[in-house]
Amino acid sequence: MTSNRCARFNRRQFLAGSGAVMAGLVLQRVAAAAPLPQGPPDTVYLNGKVITVDAADRIVQAVAVAGDRIQAVGTTQEIQALAGPATQRVDLAGRTMTPGLIDAHNHFQVMGLMHSYYLPFIPPEVKSIPDLQRKLAEVAAQTAEGDWIKGYYWGFTEDRQPNRHDLDQVPGNHPIWLMQQGGHYGAANSLAMQIAGVSADTPNPSGGIIERENGSQPTGVFYNHRAMDLVRMHMPLYSAEMVRDNILSTQPTFAACGVTSFQDNNVRGVDVIHTYMEAGRQGSMFLRGAVYYTLEWPIDLDRALNEVERYDDPFMRMAGFKFLIDGQAPTAYCHEPHNGVSWDMPTWEAGSFKQAVRALHDTGLQICVHCAGDAAVDLTLDAYEEAMNANPRPDPRHRIEHCILSTPQATQRIKDLGVVVSTQPQFVRMGADYWATIFGPERVRRAIVTREWLDAGVPLALGSDSPTTPWYSPIMTLTEAVYRIGPTNKPFEPAQCLTIQEALRAHTMGSAYAAHEEAIKGSIEPGKLADLTVWSADPYSANTAKKLVQLTFDTTIVGGRVVYPAA
Repeated sequence: MTSNRCARFNRRQFLAGSGAVMAGLVLQRVAAAAPLPQGPPDTVYLNGKVITVDAADRIVQAVAVAGDRIQAVGTTQEIQALAGPATQRVDLAGRTMTPGLIDAHNHFQVMGLMHSYYLPFIPPEVKSIPDLQRKLAEVAAQTAEGDWIKGYYWGFTEDRQPNRHDLDQVPGNHPIWLMQQGGHYGAANSLAMQIAGVSADTPNPSGGIIERENGSQPTGVFYNHRAMDLVRMHMPLYSAEMVRDNILSTQPTFAACGVTSFQDNNVRGVDVIHTYMEAGRQGSMFLRGAVYYTLEWPIDLDRALNEVERYDDPFMRMAGFKFLIDGQAPTAYCHEPHNGVSWDMPTWEAGSFKQAVRALHDTGLQICVHCAGDAAVDLTLDAYEEAMNANPRPDPRHRIEHCILSTPQATQRIKDLGVVVSTQPQFVRMGADYWATIFGPERVRRAIVTREWLDAGVPLALGSDSPTTPWYSPIMTLTEAVYRIGPTNKPFEPAQCLTIQEALRAHTMGSAYAAHEEAIKGSIEPGKLADLTVWSADPYSANTAKKLVQLTFDTTIVGGRVVYPAA
């Protein structure tokens, strides 16, 4: 994309009507809650350190809550004076209160799926491929003949993926499918491939890779979702009841980590979207959810436009759409070769991807795109820019998810286009050394350049990407945003570190902004939803990585109601 093409995007025109449109959105969202009550508050929180994350970064002592909304903030004396005879008084006793944490990128329903549908084959029980084979044999002995064994793994001391030869040694007559926990590649045994009809004659699907021996016979390893789907489409489906249970059972897990809102950025299937919306309609949600429908295949565009329900209530809404334009590091779509499996292949053909982005942009909803490689980022920006030039609707606020690698030139384009970067600094803890082997020592220096983005004025949101990482707590996200500690306990590109104040803002106001919700959540201000978190200790005073990562949460409050600890 040349600078002239970028200049054709009229940012002034783009922003001119944003106030009116955003005001309409905010009024619609706030109108879903009861009007802010007058008179004495229902609850006052006193004698604390209340980090408001407002525009002035004020720290106060107390908060008044009326109904589901924040009524006032101020000193303990000021807030206590508002209390009436029926007001509940909560003494924070010096503890820290912040806005509720907003997880801007996770796979909420899949968190439950990893306990109800898939079996774990992960450390410490499974560290090597022989460990995997022993554990699979134990499972096979208790599984009915012919039934699928479905699981996930993390990695192995052999530093390779399991293949059909490894899995074929498991006794019994069971098709086996194992997915790497990151979700972008997996392995099948010979029986599973036979059932799926995958053979030496099966071509790679567009955007996917069937690994082969000597360029012919499949090894049983599949990269990217379209290739994995060749096998997964033959596995037994999970029911709507299981999906609903997965959603509901994940809420307490997130609530215990101070999370009050989540954004599920990878919801596959119209039926799963429907189950999410039903959970909202039935009043089953006590955390606030925004979900994004994932398009994996061209046919998903028609479903997105015609079958996905546009539902919105204070606890659940259909927020937009999601693409995965590449995979994890081994298949990151990059401008230059790397040492992975594939470096020059997006998961969508560029022309059809841009057409789909344009069609979804015209719906008025957001678009999120998973990008690992720098070419993936640039292709996504091209698609966004072309869609916005064709239809310059105000403030679409489209997103790039992860943004593992990006060029310096992309940072300015992201800013100019009003695109949000939604990233996960805890990837540094997990993969910094591995990335260096894939991308090389120079290119890896541009991994997750959070300081560069903030300094350039790029909107930044933070999330967990759970369960594709081992950590779902915002504590690890914040710790890695501030300290960027790699797998060998050494800082990784410390020039990209954030302050704890900046990281907390990105995980609250930044994540609210990423979903067009900054007017109703993300900070502790009068009129906003009373979504609050009480910490075990002050995160601003935790001046080492060890101290910060050990923090926990005492109380999580959503809409003025305590949801953790559970009543």
